[in-house]
Amino acid sequence: MGKESRRVPVTESRPEFGEFISPQWTKTQLCRLLRDYFRRTRPDIPVRVGTDLPFFYSPTDRLARVVPDLYVMEGIDQEEQLRWFRVWERGRSPQLVVHFVDGPVSAEDGLMMHFLRLGVQDVVLYDPLWFLQGERGQKGRRLLWHYQRQREGDAMRLMPQKHPGRVPLLSHGLWLIHRGGADLRVYVSGREEVPPESALWQLPEERSRTT
Repeated sequence: MGKESRRVPVTESRPEFGEFISPQWTKTQLCRLLRDYFRRTRPDIPVRVGTDLPFFYSPTDRLARVVPDLYVMEGIDQEEQLRWFRVWERGRSPQLVVHFVDGPVSAEDGLMMHFLRLGVQDVVLYDPLWFLQGERGQKGRRLLWHYQRQREGDAMRLMPQKHPGRVPLLSHGLWLIHRGGADLRVYVSGREEVPPESALWQLPEERSRTT
């Protein structure tokens, strides 16, 4: 099992241009966007979008767990109070995980092995400090990595990066697109072409300003 990537330090304040990128601000905004998206587009299906929940995935190793920065899981109500989640008891796993990393992550990395055993279908890794690769001497860094579970269920595959800073999650009918700074946004599209700006999913307060 490979070495797990270091976690990115968290700051609470909203970043301005030229300041330190804030993973916490990005995570909070993305969580709000995805909750609003699934609530409005799938009102008849319970979909839980949350952060920092310990997932225990092995009934034979009760200590085996992973804590995604952000997850999307169908079949679990958003309002249910959860302190942890045992996959074998509920028969559910997250379909999508967004996790913050500091540096490249391979499919054999310990972190990816956790997500594979958890049963996650799509893993998006976000490296907000990717632009420091020259200063730190780390090659191969990128802003967004998209891993997808293979049909056989025994491996995670790194998907080709056709559009840097843009990740198509077509099974969910959306794209994740980096718009600069800490702004990682949801665009609504189930097509392989990069969606236009008009496909941007807006937060409720943004919609109210445009109506």
